[in-house]
Amino acid sequence: MTEKSVRRRRFLKGSVAGVAAAAAGCISLGEEPADAAADREAAYNNCWICRASCGQEVILEDRQPVDLTGVDGHPKSSAGPGTEGTLCSKGLAQLDKTYNPNRITRPYIREDGNLRASDWDEAIAYAAERLQSFREIHGPEKLLRYQGYPIGGDFHDLLFRDLYGAPVQVGRKTTCHGPFSDSWEWMAGYGREWPDWRNSEFIIAWGRNPMESFRGQWEPKGILEAINENDATLVCIDPRYTKTAEVADLWIPIRPRTDGALALAMGNVIIEKGLYDDSFVEDWTYGFDSYRDAVDDKTPEWAADITDVNSETIKELAIEFAKAAPKSVAFPFTGLSFQGNGFKNCQNVHALNGLVGCIDRKGGTRHWRSGFTLADPFEKRGIDVPANHEDRSTPKYDDYPYQRHIRDLSHNFVPTAVERGDIQGFVNNWSAPLKSGNSDAWAEALEAMDLVITVDAFWSGVSRRADVVFPGASTLEQPFLDTGGDSSYSKSGWVTASKAIIDPIENCRTDYEIYSALAEELGWGEYFPWEDATEYYDERLSGIGKSFDEVAEQSYEIVSDVEYEQWRGDGFDTETGKFQFDLDVVEEYESFAKDVGVSTAPEWRPPEGVYGETTDEEYPLLLTDGFVEQLSRGHCQALDEAREEYLDRYGFRNEEYDGNLLHINPDDAEPRGITTGDRVRVEATNGEVELVAHVYEGVRPGWLFTVAGFGEYSITPDQAGGNLMKMNTEQHVDPVTGMVDRNHPVKLERVGGDT
Repeated sequence: MTEKSVRRRRFLKGSVAGVAAAAAGCISLGEEPADAAADREAAYNNCWICRASCGQEVILEDRQPVDLTGVDGHPKSSAGPGTEGTLCSKGLAQLDKTYNPNRITRPYIREDGNLRASDWDEAIAYAAERLQSFREIHGPEKLLRYQGYPIGGDFHDLLFRDLYGAPVQVGRKTTCHGPFSDSWEWMAGYGREWPDWRNSEFIIAWGRNPMESFRGQWEPKGILEAINENDATLVCIDPRYTKTAEVADLWIPIRPRTDGALALAMGNVIIEKGLYDDSFVEDWTYGFDSYRDAVDDKTPEWAADITDVNSETIKELAIEFAKAAPKSVAFPFTGLSFQGNGFKNCQNVHALNGLVGCIDRKGGTRHWRSGFTLADPFEKRGIDVPANHEDRSTPKYDDYPYQRHIRDLSHNFVPTAVERGDIQGFVNNWSAPLKSGNSDAWAEALEAMDLVITVDAFWSGVSRRADVVFPGASTLEQPFLDTGGDSSYSKSGWVTASKAIIDPIENCRTDYEIYSALAEELGWGEYFPWEDATEYYDERLSGIGKSFDEVAEQSYEIVSDVEYEQWRGDGFDTETGKFQFDLDVVEEYESFAKDVGVSTAPEWRPPEGVYGETTDEEYPLLLTDGFVEQLSRGHCQALDEAREEYLDRYGFRNEEYDGNLLHINPDDAEPRGITTGDRVRVEATNGEVELVAHVYEGVRPGWLFTVAGFGEYSITPDQAGGNLMKMNTEQHVDPVTGMVDRNHPVKLERVGGDT
C-alpha cells in the first residue's frame, strides 16, 4: 500500500463524530416557537430524493422554510387533476436534510494525508490542478465517472465526459435495475416501462413494493384508485410481507430467485388455454414459436416444486391475469434485478405482458414519453460542444473474471480495473458506491487511486476517502427542472420546475456553480456561459414556449397528449419493429448467449454457478437487503427522523440502537435461540456483519432481510448497523448485465442479549 493510502487511513479511522465536528459551520433548524405575527407564505419546490420530482409546497415563515406538503394536482405527487398533493416521509425529510447538523457545509481538500477545510477558491484551484496533472500523466480514459441521479447530472457529463474526455462511466444499470431495464429495452424497445396503475384491473407487483418503495406518490395512489374505482385485483409476489402485500388480494411468498420459473409456468397455462392475444402476437411480436417451445413443458406442477407456490395458485393467477388483459400488468423491478439470475427472470416476466398484449395499452404497461422536446441551450447560443470522450482507447474487459456481460465496466469490477491500472481516478456526483456492492474492495480501490473528487452532502465512504470534497446544495437550495410522461396523467407529458427556496447554507453551492467554476479554472468557461442554472433552464423551456419563471410559479405544466398503442405508428423501437420474445436478433445479447451457452429466448436458469450462489448445509439461509419507504435508495440514513420512523415500525423507537434490523422468521430464529432485540452475527463465505434481530412472520422461512445503506461506509453518523455489501465480491453479478447480485447464502447465530 502506498504512503498516501496509509495517510488516508489515518483520517478514516478517526471517529465519525470527529469528522462531523470538523465540518465547522453546520447549523440546525431552530426549535423556538414561531412568532404569531410571523410573515407566512408558500413557495413551490421539487423533491429529488428518489428521483420522482414530486411537487412540494413549502411553507415559509419570515422567508425560512418551516413545513412541507405536496402540490395539489401535481403529476407526480397527486392522483391527478383536482386531487390533493402529498409527500412521503422522504419528501417530508427535506428540511431535516437541509438543516442537518451532520451535513458537509464547506469544501475539503486532502493535505499531508488528512482532509482539511478550505475555501472555494482554493478547492477549485486545487481540483483543477490535480485534474490537469492527472490528464497529462494517465489520460482522461483512466478517470472513472460515477453518478447517482443528481440534479446536475448534465453539467457533470458536460465537464467530465464531453470536455475533459473521460469515456468510462459506471451507470445505474449495474447497481439498480439492469436486468429489468435491459430485458425490457431489448424486448419492447423502451428502457423502463411503468404501469398505467390507475386504469389497471389486474396488477402483479412482482418483486416490487410500490406502496412504499416508489417513484412518486402517483404510484401508490394509482394502485389504490384502481382497487377502489376499478375493483382491480392486486397480487404481491415477494418473500417479504411488504406494505404492498398488506393491501393485496393475494400475497405469494415465493421461494427467492425462482420468479422466472413461475413466469414460464404462467405462460404455459395461458397458451394451453388459448387465453393469449393472438392478433397482437401474430401481428406485433417476433419469436413466439421459440417462446411457445420454451414454456411447452413448464407446467404449474413443474414450477410448484421450484417456487414453493401451489400449482392451483399458479393456474388461477395465470388465468385471471390473462382474462383481465389488456388492463393487466406484471411488473418486476429491483427485487428481481438484485438476483444473479435476474436477467432471465425479468425476461420471462416481461414475456407475459407481450403474450397477453398489454403493451402500451390502457391499464397495462405504458411506454411513457413526454411527447415534446425542450430546446438545446447550446444550439441557441451557437456553442459547438466537443465530444472529447469519443474514440478514446479504453481497455477490453473480456478477460476480467466474471466479466462476460455486455457492459464495458460494471460496478463490481472497478476494483480489478484499478488493480490492473485501467482506472486511476474517480469523479463522483451524489452517489455512494461503497454501499452498492463489493464494498471492501471498493474502499481499497479508492485509496489506491491517484485522484478522488466527490460532490456530496454527508460524510460517506467516498467523501472520507476523497482528495476533494465539494458540499452540494439540497433541492431546497437550487433551481430544478424535469420533464416526463410517467405520472397520474396517463395520456399527458408534463414539465415541473421550481426556484431555490433559500440560498445554500454556509458554504454549500449548487451543482451548476460547482461545475461551472471547475470548467472556468480548467479553461472551458465558454461552455458554461449561463449566470446560473435558472438561466440555462429558461432557455431549455423556450422549446415549448414557456419561461422558467412561468412554470416555477405554478409548479408544473401539462404540455402534451400521448396516446396509447404508440407502436401502431412506427412499430416498436427494436431490431424487428416488434415486441421480441426471442433476442437472437439483438447482436450484443446473441453473442453473449452463444458464448456462455444460454438461450436467447425465455428460459429457466436456477441461481447457481454464474447465476448465483446456492444455500447449503454450512450456509443454509439466504440473505438479501432492499428498501423501505423511510430509507429508500439510502439517501436518508443520516437523518434522525427517518431512522426513527423506520425503527418505530418494528417497536424499536426507544431502543438504544439506530441501525438496520435483521428480519427473521420464527422457524429460523427459535432453533438458534434468537429473540427480537438480540444481537446476531450473519456470516457468508466472504464476510460477516452484526445486526439486531427482529423476529416475525413477515419474511418466509429460510430467508433473511435487512434494509440497505447502513453500517460501515454509510452516511449514518455512527455507522450503526451492518452493510451487507461487505459480503459482496466481484463474482456477485448477473452475468448478462453486470448488475450487482445482492443475495448471499449465510449462517446465523446469536452473539448477545437484548439491545
